[in-house]
Amino acid sequence: MALLQVFLILVTLTAVPSIAMEFKVEEAEIRMLAERWELAWNKHDMQALAALFTHDADFVNVGARHWKGNREIETQHAARLDQFRESVWTTKEVTVQFLKPDVALVHVVWALRGDKDPDGTRREPREGVFTWIAVAERGRWLIRAAQNTNQGNLRAPTLTK
Repeated sequence: MALLQVFLILVTLTAVPSIAMEFKVEEAEIRMLAERWELAWNKHDMQALAALFTHDADFVNVGARHWKGNREIETQHAARLDQFRESVWTTKEVTVQFLKPDVALVHVVWALRGDKDPDGTRREPREGVFTWIAVAERGRWLIRAAQNTNQGNLRAPTLTK
């Protein structure tokens, strides 16, 4: 019995580093999603952007418009391309939290400059946070759900004890 316990402990100890390494590889692949988003955005390639999403993805933009499916995500981004043709996206930070081995919560902190309002007026540079649910499908990570939020100019409340 003691030999079996020692064997199980050894198996567990040798498996833990490989599991941790696997998550590091998966995390790197998810971080590549954010890099591919930035590259597609800055090339203004809405087809490449839509390819980062599952076919049944949900996307809520900074204006609270809800688009369903990667085709609608592509179509709606392409329809607004004139506003963003001169824009430059910068990914500032990416955090990844695994909810399951094949599902991750991702936060992408971003900055954008050079975009315009629908009437053509230049916007001030802005920042925000993208929240993604990323899923592993057929050996690759894709965005299943996305919520994009502009950073507001609300002052933080004063905390009292």
